[in-house]
Amino acid sequence: MQAVRALADMAHALLRVEGVDAFAMPRYLELNLRVPLDGGNDVRHAAGTAVEQILRRVREVREHENALRPGAVYSYFADSSHAEGCRPSEPRLVFDGYSSTGKPQFADFVTMSIERKDPNIDRLLAGEDIVLTRVTMGRVLRTQQLAEFGNQSPVFKILGQVDAGLFKVLGAAGKCAFSFQLLRGTTLEGRVRLRLHPVSAVDPMELADPALMQILSRFQRRLDDEALRLQGQVQNGAVDEEAFVLPLLNDLARQLQNRTRNAGRRTQHGLERSETGQRPTSRAYPDAGEASDDDILWDLDQNTVVVLGPKGRVHVFTPAGRHVTSVVMQGAAVERRRHMGRWRLAEPEERGEFRIQIKRLVAAGQDTPQDDAVPVVPPGPAARQPGGAKPVPAEPPSTQPPSSPPPAGEAPAAEPAAGQSPPGAPPTDDPAPPASS
Repeated sequence: MQAVRALADMAHALLRVEGVDAFAMPRYLELNLRVPLDGGNDVRHAAGTAVEQILRRVREVREHENALRPGAVYSYFADSSHAEGCRPSEPRLVFDGYSSTGKPQFADFVTMSIERKDPNIDRLLAGEDIVLTRVTMGRVLRTQQLAEFGNQSPVFKILGQVDAGLFKVLGAAGKCAFSFQLLRGTTLEGRVRLRLHPVSAVDPMELADPALMQILSRFQRRLDDEALRLQGQVQNGAVDEEAFVLPLLNDLARQLQNRTRNAGRRTQHGLERSETGQRPTSRAYPDAGEASDDDILWDLDQNTVVVLGPKGRVHVFTPAGRHVTSVVMQGAAVERRRHMGRWRLAEPEERGEFRIQIKRLVAAGQDTPQDDAVPVVPPGPAARQPGGAKPVPAEPPSTQPPSSPPPAGEAPAAEPAAGQSPPGAPPTDDPAPPASS
């Protein structure tokens, strides 16, 4: 009894030294320990083995948690999910597997659906409001990846994913796609953990249909239960984990497809409400002028200013004070973005400069908000990420605000015509129908 208590005290001390939060302390640790009976060096070796196992467990869990950046894929080449190229640069890009050196590759979802001869691709290209899905297993995504670049690493183990699109986005004229990945991790107790990880240039909270987030939340709760069942199979012997999760991925794909059949009336209602002037756009500049310090945020992904107004109004501006878009957003959605680190309080210098720009535009009579019109993009070659398939024509323009330089390899966005959205507005990425001969 004293020996077990001493081992527990040592484990607690190690976890505290490693910085494990008190609320995240495990109830127990499963260790493989050989207990020597003759003392001497064997006792010291046994203690060292226990310490090594505890530290390895903490390191694995921490590396897995650090690898999870919202919307991004882990790069084994850079040993980070925050490196350049870890997150899709355009709303329609989905994860297309790793290169031989462990770099993430992305491809245009519509183009992939065409190449894979999806039976419903013609309906999507014709403009129907449907969602296409495709299930891909982890071993396929790792086909090119070499072992020395993380092929067998537990840090970011993808058991499979569901590519899905296209989805309507709040305040945007275009649509987006997602790779919903099912990752396999380990808890501090050493038990299997399954988690859903959305990968996209768009935050899931920005999807126009709120029921999609409910589907994803319910699916994660189901994964929590399935992880216990998988843990039991692992303890009873070898198990094909990808075969275990395949029915789960197929079920998620089915739910996403079925959801769009029930969302038509809600989408139409939203369009009608927009046409009758019930959008919060007209309050953009007044709300910005009256906003307190706590109501001016900074979007780290888009480098834009977010103003929180009364009655759930949320306005997005460029740092130069140009209005991008306005939406009505629930408080929980705002808090989620702040909690995930996408939105933060603007720094005093950022707030001050933004207020100066707002006052300047108002004084000059240039405070007319954008009406979220669809920008016209001249025909030309679309941007493509390394390793991805070539996108179909009519690819959306860059989502960078006007004050930011265009990403490497992309041409500057064209100047919008009168009455159209500025370059900082949400992208237009509806698929273009095939040209008739």
